[in-house]
Amino acid sequence: MIRILIFLLGVILLAGTITYFAALDSRITGEAFGVKFDGPSGLIMGGLFAAFLIVIYLTHKAKDIMALPGKIKARDRQVKRDRGMAALTRGLEAVAVGDAADASHHAKVAQRHLDDMALTRLLSAQAAQMSGDELAATQSYTAMLEAPETEFLGLKGLYLQAMAKGDRATARGHAERAFRLRSNAKWAFDSVIELGLERGAWGEVRDVIAKGKRNNLTPADKADRGTAALLTADAFAVSASGDKKTALSETEAALKLAPSFAPAAVLAARLYAEDGKTGKAAKVIELAFTGAAHPAFIKIYDALYKDEEPARRAERLQKLGAKNPTSREAQLLAARAHILLEEWASAITKLEPLLTTAPTAPEYALMAQAVAGLNGEAAGRVWLERAASAPLDPRPGADGEFHFTREGWARLVDEYMNHARLSPPPLEDIAAGVSAEEIRLLTAPPPPDAPPEEASAGVAADDEQADDGAIEPKGPVAKDAPSIVDDDDDEHIHNDEEAERVAAAAREVS
Repeated sequence: MIRILIFLLGVILLAGTITYFAALDSRITGEAFGVKFDGPSGLIMGGLFAAFLIVIYLTHKAKDIMALPGKIKARDRQVKRDRGMAALTRGLEAVAVGDAADASHHAKVAQRHLDDMALTRLLSAQAAQMSGDELAATQSYTAMLEAPETEFLGLKGLYLQAMAKGDRATARGHAERAFRLRSNAKWAFDSVIELGLERGAWGEVRDVIAKGKRNNLTPADKADRGTAALLTADAFAVSASGDKKTALSETEAALKLAPSFAPAAVLAARLYAEDGKTGKAAKVIELAFTGAAHPAFIKIYDALYKDEEPARRAERLQKLGAKNPTSREAQLLAARAHILLEEWASAITKLEPLLTTAPTAPEYALMAQAVAGLNGEAAGRVWLERAASAPLDPRPGADGEFHFTREGWARLVDEYMNHARLSPPPLEDIAAGVSAEEIRLLTAPPPPDAPPEEASAGVAADDEQADDGAIEPKGPVAKDAPSIVDDDDDEHIHNDEEAERVAAAAREVS
């Protein structure tokens, strides 16, 4: 609509101009370049206007003619680029499919049409790698390092090549350089952490985790767990070298981030105890036990108060168990407290539920102690034998110690950071426990022995029988047959049968 209006206005303006020039009745006389002219002013002005329009038209056409070669070249470049982009797209599709031959073909076409474009170099490198030409792939990736826009892609390609060859030192260099270029790159972040843990660079890995936390590459809680584990690993190392002050400082920092991290809590409590700060050590263990119960907490907590009276120690153990009453360790603490108080039956009652569900050697040993206190050492020997063949607690530090190698600490840091646990679940389940019926049988009091008076009477009867020359009948005796022994002999036979029955029952229990 607007174009039609502009066209109509142009026609009206042109018609008005022609009418205006035609209406002029004056004449114009003059001389230019030695030529005299004389004519109506309208005709001359109209001619000049027409000449001006013709000049503009011719100038425009001349400009188009002069620009024609450039337009032809630009069109050729566009066609070439379109062909290159099509080849690049098909080449990337071939890489995704895994067709090495097709990828190599399209990489060459794309490189021919797109010159030195970053994506063509990447496609060429990937195609060469798929074809098994590692040298060509390395050359392509290395060439990409020279341009800022392709440096990061080249580093990733070289990193993957180095990892495939097992050259982890070279891979670490490429990953660290890539992380310096792009601190928000997830693959570089994960790689630097993994390779840093392998070589025990706890401080460097902490710095990387801090950068990742700032760049939202990892959740805050995950970053805090990783930092706490790394601080603890370093604390154990410096503690072993004798620097107790630095070790305590690092464990305190770790516990601020992860109060329930067992290795940090145990080391801090031990260092506090060595300085005579028993109360502070106990508070560390109590806080850690509240969040996540661990067997190491029980051992070190009990050791803190080993010189106190049994009743006071039992009270402290029950106090610790109340911090996490639903845990398995709380039941063990209650059993230990009853054993300290020599409340053997109560200790057995606390241990029964644990022994019916995947018990470990320490739990069998506690039961042996309780049964021995209740029924004697011989009765507890059965449970000691079971403890000897039972599996140990699979959790790291279950024995109260956390002495790991560098590789062990690296695995622990990874597990705790990523999964909030000290180790992965065991591959095999712990064997089923003891049935409730068997527990009741093995904890029952042993049958009483024959009274001494009856045993003496039996011996005397035997002597009298030997003196009288009486012979005990063998085999069954008829109901109406006359008795060949007196009343004293009947009592002797009864006592022998009762003793034999009691002995058999005792053998069955044992």
